[in-house]
Formats: sequence, structure tokens, C-alpha cells
Amino acid sequence: MTVKIVTYRTLEPGPAFSVLGAVHGNERCGAEAIRRLIEDIDNGAVVLARGTLRLVPVTNPKAYAQGVRFVERNLNRYLFPKEEKRCYEDHLDPIVCGVLDATEVLLDLHSYTSQGGPFIFLDPKDPRETAFATALGVADFVCGWSDAFGVAQAGKESQGTTEYARARGAIAATLECGNHLNADAADIGYRAILRAMAHLGITDTAGPAAESGGGKRSVQMRSVYRREAGAELTKPWRHFDPVTKGEAMAKLADGRIIAAPEDGYIVLPKESADTGAEWFFFGTKATLPG
Repeated sequence: MTVKIVTYRTLEPGPAFSVLGAVHGNERCGAEAIRRLIEDIDNGAVVLARGTLRLVPVTNPKAYAQGVRFVERNLNRYLFPKEEKRCYEDHLDPIVCGVLDATEVLLDLHSYTSQGGPFIFLDPKDPRETAFATALGVADFVCGWSDAFGVAQAGKESQGTTEYARARGAIAATLECGNHLNADAADIGYRAILRAMAHLGITDTAGPAAESGGGKRSVQMRSVYRREAGAELTKPWRHFDPVTKGEAMAKLADGRIIAAPEDGYIVLPKESADTGAEWFFFGTKATLPG
């Protein structure tokens, strides 16, 4: 297996912008969006004015070929170059990290299992990142990914592409383009890339208009729930479904209830999660800075 990395270098100085697709092999929209962009750049439909653009359509090629999230290890967790490589994804770490080491701005394109539309993971502590993320034309935002894991676990376990890039001073955002099978997921990713390049000045043309809809919505992630054997969700939750304090979110095998600790939202529920895997997150309403 090889990882295809397409690099465009213009003659004018500008930011180094990288876009990743298919970090998870069953999330096809990013690869489709990036391939479309490569075709449009090569045929002159999109013209780069300044800076460097790095495109990785399929970041995890073996998982992509098999249509699975990952082969042996989630590539978007524990992401760092390892001296001892114990599994397939460990061999991808230095390649991915090499791209991120040369990146000033990162956009990582994903999709998800539950029903719902696009949203962006961001770190609101960095105003540069907030400005970048809000320029991508998406109305929903999720903050506090590492916080949901707890202080003791927030390091390597939650370190994926954006966390690795941020640690090196880059602006980084993950765009979840919607459910895996949403017909418009690749289009959402493609338009976001164009808006990102316009925002960064890599292209001189204005990006596409933002999707219509209501105002911006932000959720602060508070906790992660991992599935226990025999546990079930209390209903077929959708991403961003609201819950009230005390409402039953899930039921354990022994009959105990996992209730919402306060008014908030279900984030990324995965009914088919394996025992011990991330099952769903809980978050509360937040104010998006700026």
C-alpha cells in the first residue's frame, strides 16, 4: 500500500494548507471531495494564487480498500510516530505526521455513523481557528473533544490529526460532512475546501455561498460513554438530539440508567459500537467565540 500525497506549490508566498480524506477508511466523502478538487485544479477550473496546498485523498489506504474504519488501530487516536511499530496503522503515523509537520492550516474531512448533518470540531481557545472554521459555511460546531476524555486521558488517547497539528502551532479543524451515506456529504466537503482556500488567500476567487439555514450552534462536549456488554440506547438517537436533565439516554444490562446530568445534547451516538468502544458523547450548549 502507498499513500498518495498531491502537492501544489505556487510561485507566490502564502500559507501551507493541507486537506486529509479517509483517515477512517469507511468515510468516503473526503476522498471524493479531494479527488474532485485535484481534477478541477489540473483542468484549470480552480486556480491557485499563492501558498502551498497538500492533498491526501486516502490517508488510510488499506482500511479504505476494505471499507472499514481502521484495520488494527484507529488512526485518529494515539497519532504520533512510534519507534516500535506493532500494527498496520503505526506505519502510517510518520507519513501523516510528516504532512502535519509541514502544515500551517489543516482541514480533515470525515463523516459519521448516526443520522445528521455537517458540523465542525474546533478549539475555540484559538481565535484564528474560530475564524477559519466559521468561514467554511457550516452552522454547527462541537468544542472540547479532549475535555470529554477527562484530564488523565486527554493526551495520547484523544490525539488525532487536529490535536497533533495544533501542538505544532497550526490551525486545525475537523469537518464532519454528515452521515456516511448522505448524498451531499462529498459536496459539503468540496465546497468547504474552496471556502477555506478563499479565506486563506490561496485562491483569489470568493468561495461558494454558505448553506442556508438558522444561526450558528455550538455544543461543548462534557463526557464520553463507552459501551458495556448488553447495554442499549433508550431510543435511536440522532446526532445533536436535545436531552433534558435526568432523561434516560441509555440502559445498562443490569437495568441501571445512564441519565443526562443536565440539559444538553447527544453527540455522535453509535448504536452499533463494540463493547468498550466510544458509544456516544454528551455535551451542553455553548457560545461560539466571536
